[in-house]
Amino acid sequence: MMIRMVMQSKPRVDYAIKAISSLLHDGERVYIGLNSIPALLGAVMARDFYHKNLKILGVAEADNPTLDSVTASTGDPFMVKSSPVMITADSFDMIQKGLLDVIFLGPVQIDKHTNVNLSVIGDYKSPKVRLTGGAATAYVMPLVKKVILWNLKHSKRSLVDKVDFVTGTARYSNNDVFVVTDLGVIHFLRSRDEWEITSIYDFTSIEEIVNNTSFPLRADQPSVISLSEEEESFISKLDPSSLRNT
Repeated sequence: MMIRMVMQSKPRVDYAIKAISSLLHDGERVYIGLNSIPALLGAVMARDFYHKNLKILGVAEADNPTLDSVTASTGDPFMVKSSPVMITADSFDMIQKGLLDVIFLGPVQIDKHTNVNLSVIGDYKSPKVRLTGGAATAYVMPLVKKVILWNLKHSKRSLVDKVDFVTGTARYSNNDVFVVTDLGVIHFLRSRDEWEITSIYDFTSIEEIVNNTSFPLRADQPSVISLSEEEESFISKLDPSSLRNT
């Protein structure tokens, strides 16, 4: 299947934000972690632009806050001003009880078995790069109903055959796992133990995604995501300082 690419005129991250919003559905409880501005914008877009009935929780400890604009940290307590408080311990209690539907993670490496790496590049004892760490990644990945991984540098260095270090995995779970990148969206097919391209952007192609991924990908009939002026305006209004691009 060959899809012609068109000129890209809008930021790639905005396509990823729309892709994230498309993966969220009515009735879901969604948890936003630290340093997750694209994930936060995608969740707010799903709720406030597409009017999906979502509850947004996160490290800011706000229970479904309204949002006029983002700040440099998704853990900024400013959001609590306009909402009830939902402390992190209670959110994690929901995860353990199977009551949290979606969580976002931004790993540096993702492999063909849904293993993710947020710890080190290279050998753990003598790494080339020491990363931020996984926090509760190992705990939450197998327990939530849907894991949305996001990585805005889609390449064979980020979507690898085998991660350098397994910070967390959904390999032994039964949940849904998606990866949203600056090129498109892939979904893990557990029955086949392989990944499928489910969406491309109107400036990318199946071939580009396949050529920039280290493991095999299926591609039957992926949807094509475009970005309207209204959608772009909504995202820009929420992020007037373009923090999503940093």
